[in-house]
Amino acid sequence: MSQQPVLEVTGLEVNFAGKKKAFGRAAPIRAVKGVSFSIQPGETLGLVGESGSGKSTVARAVMQLIEPAAGEVLLKGREITALRGKELRVTRRDIQMVFQDPYSSLDPSMLIADSVGEALEVHDGLRGHERDARVAELLELVGLSSHHLERYPYEFSGGQRQRIAIARALALNPAVVVCDEAVSALDVSTQNQIIGLLEGLREKLNVAYLFISHDLAVVRHISDRVAVMYFGHLVEVGEVSQIFERPAHPYTRALLSAIPIADPLRQRSRKTAMLTGEIPDIVNPPSGCPFASRCEFASGMCREQMPEFREHNGSSVACHHPLQT
Repeated sequence: MSQQPVLEVTGLEVNFAGKKKAFGRAAPIRAVKGVSFSIQPGETLGLVGESGSGKSTVARAVMQLIEPAAGEVLLKGREITALRGKELRVTRRDIQMVFQDPYSSLDPSMLIADSVGEALEVHDGLRGHERDARVAELLELVGLSSHHLERYPYEFSGGQRQRIAIARALALNPAVVVCDEAVSALDVSTQNQIIGLLEGLREKLNVAYLFISHDLAVVRHISDRVAVMYFGHLVEVGEVSQIFERPAHPYTRALLSAIPIADPLRQRSRKTAMLTGEIPDIVNPPSGCPFASRCEFASGMCREQMPEFREHNGSSVACHHPLQT
């Protein structure tokens, strides 16, 4: 892999407006706090965590669909958070997104030729037969046919619609595709087909993925590295084998222990890491580690001081008392 990351995120912060108060202004809600990661060309970084942990907010901030409060996003070495208008539009050809719901991400009133070909018209000026020929190539690339050009989204299954969404994302040959829960709305067999498609496209096109999911089994299958989020923070980043076999953060271990095992005997006999305590209040977050209220290893230091990332057994972990595995 290249030494130059295709996507580099440093100190990303995202705030949302708090509820209005009768007197005075409400303090902003910090939804994403100091998130940093990088992705190499052709690499898949899985971003995991519970619902509400901030995964999708990170995706939208990276895409510049929402404005970060702080931090940098470097796309192919260029800082993009300060870009506006035409400059941002031109840069967006290098980073595209596949959304969760294949039923709402496609305009029901547009033919597939128009949905997939819109970016080709805007960015490359392709029209008519030239545009349609390129759209036909993209549809065939994702396992569909040129015969689908003149059809509407309602004529396709969920899996086929997601293939169309992937074709649209690849139309401009992006360096990075952000997949935000891209298979979670599909049945298991269709999930496997789409994952296989994404893997094949990565090998063929050398495209990098930021793959966001709450399904750890899917993340393990498709990712090279994994980043774990909790309460707006990254708590652990490492190679997929390291994260799944030797987790260093107690929260990562708890997530992994929730994955069911197909063997009933092993499932009954294994030790499950149960989470107790309360999730922190996002309006009034704790001063120390946000996981301290649910962690069996928490100490006074954990409740007072936010842990910094450090290397531990091959991964990077933000924990005062990382697991010794």
